[in-house]
Amino acid sequence: MIDIHCHILPSIDDGARTLEESLALAELLINEGVTTVVATPHVFDLRFPTPTRDQILDRLTQVQEGLAGRLNVVCGAEVRLVPEVVAVLDRKEIFINTSPYMLVEFPSGLIPHGIEHLLFELTSSGVRPIIAHPERNSGFLSDSARLSAFVAMGCYAQLDAPCLLRKNETRRVALRWIETGLIHFVASDSHRCQWRPPQLAEARLEVEKECGADVTRALFVENPQAAVEGEPLPFAPEVKPQSKSVFSWWQGLWRG
Repeated sequence: MIDIHCHILPSIDDGARTLEESLALAELLINEGVTTVVATPHVFDLRFPTPTRDQILDRLTQVQEGLAGRLNVVCGAEVRLVPEVVAVLDRKEIFINTSPYMLVEFPSGLIPHGIEHLLFELTSSGVRPIIAHPERNSGFLSDSARLSAFVAMGCYAQLDAPCLLRKNETRRVALRWIETGLIHFVASDSHRCQWRPPQLAEARLEVEKECGADVTRALFVENPQAAVEGEPLPFAPEVKPQSKSVFSWWQGLWRG
């Protein structure tokens, strides 16, 4: 498997606190069957100072050297969707392995008014946004049409593995999103061994049981590999938007 969302870099956000914790988390990922992991420290999250390019690359090098090739660790970030994002698109280390794909996070548990303007600006600049854990956003959970509108305008979506292991309404919605083509990745969003550990292997079994082997391989292997390599996603079903407000606005921009 390839994990595109992991807070494995030490002492940079709320993930691993030390290099030892980073390497221990890497061991769990290896045991889960992960061969490549994207290190995704928080960027533009008000809880933490935004890391510089040198800080990200320095910690990435520490982890890579500590693993000695046992796990492929590449650069990336979990970028909060704020207007300042547009000014840092030249920072290739915050993209997934310097590809056009960028893991983005909504600023709150809701969908901020006007966020479609920012996402449109990103996609128009060649960025391929991947919306992190939409299942944690009450706006998407209560209205799946909002997610379909963003996917229709060129965004992708990534579920956190743990949401598939809880027998609750969030799991039901997440599985429905997979079945309707709104989800393109499942990732661990793991932080430490004891706090938010990776649960990809168990989640993969759940998805395979509910959605079949082909879709499961696409979400856990093929699409993540394509993102790391900067290639088009092999599994990206055409989605027709259901939300008139967002999609009508988007169509209006294209029509001028």
